[in-house]
Amino acid sequence: MNTSHVKLVATVVLACFSLVACNTTTVKTTSYEQVNLESEVTPEELLLDVGVGIFNPGTDALSAGEEGVFPKIREAEARFMPYKLMETLQHTGNWGVVRVIPDRLSEVDVWVDGEILKSDGENLWLQVTVEDASGKRWFSKKYTGVAGKYSYDDTTSNQREPFQKVYNQVANDMLAYRNQFDAAEIRNMRTIAELKFARDFSPEVFHDYLALDEKGRYVVKRLPAADDPSLEQIRQIRERDYIFVDTLQQYYASFVNQMEEPYKEWREAFYLESQALREVKSEANTRLIGGALAVLAGILAQGVDSRTANTAGWVGIGAGAAAIQSGLQKREEAKIHVEALEEVSASLDSEIEPHSIDLEDRTVTLSGTVNEQYGQWRRILKEIHATETGSAVDTGK
Repeated sequence: MNTSHVKLVATVVLACFSLVACNTTTVKTTSYEQVNLESEVTPEELLLDVGVGIFNPGTDALSAGEEGVFPKIREAEARFMPYKLMETLQHTGNWGVVRVIPDRLSEVDVWVDGEILKSDGENLWLQVTVEDASGKRWFSKKYTGVAGKYSYDDTTSNQREPFQKVYNQVANDMLAYRNQFDAAEIRNMRTIAELKFARDFSPEVFHDYLALDEKGRYVVKRLPAADDPSLEQIRQIRERDYIFVDTLQQYYASFVNQMEEPYKEWREAFYLESQALREVKSEANTRLIGGALAVLAGILAQGVDSRTANTAGWVGIGAGAAAIQSGLQKREEAKIHVEALEEVSASLDSEIEPHSIDLEDRTVTLSGTVNEQYGQWRRILKEIHATETGSAVDTGK
């Protein structure tokens, strides 16, 4: 074999060992975006009420075995994240009452719906859609957030929600869009929401107050008189509906409070395990590739006449085989990390099992999914309202 061939073999061998020895560490950080506040106090009648729906967990589009996705946890997150967004919107003071309302149980001025595209403790991707009571879509936008290096570091003073930036961005975009409307347009949204509620509870009286335009949006055809007794009755019913929805908020807050600590621990563990898993896989792949190349270089060296080169070839084959074996061992370690993630997810599942709520005259136990628990809670409230106020309220519901 000629000199150039020997040089080629030597180059391949060196590249192999360089590749195996190479180790790259990536540090991700994220900036923090402050939530925007109105510079002037908005009159109460111009504050739009907001309903935040339970998010779509996004599991339908995922394969059942996709790595790092736990459907039960996604379902819990689909209830946890709307509450965090609700808190963010409420704390700005830029809106009226902000509530988490599953399945659009009550009419409000503005609706927020979301879908979880990715959530793994390190990354959060949300698709958020906002529309008003008329059906006009304000926007549908993808939001992404990355947990910083110190997001889960309890030794620092930073104890904020790791993905608060995402919720702040949604709040800021909603405020910017709302500020495009004048007072008359905002009042019109509120009127449409009220008339939709009135039509649902008393269609025989309010069926012709609204119509759909060519874009499929609600428009006001006519208005009831300010002292219309039917409208006044509807407003009283709506106040009772608010009481019902507010009671749901108390229950939902209890659910989120119970979930918060184990969920934080799960996200932190998932974050750390995902980092370790990625590093292990990267190292395993590097060792496998480097080992294969080293074996190849050793085989090529067998064709060299020089005894030294021949010996180097056997060394290359041996080193390559060892690197391949090491890489396979690393992949076994990766399986251990996946098992650890599954154990963590099972731990969280156990924290969101059915629990009891104490009422004045009894204790009720809610079971099933959160949506099913909402349904049970609603039926219980219907019974309470029927007992306290009579059949008229029951009929209204």
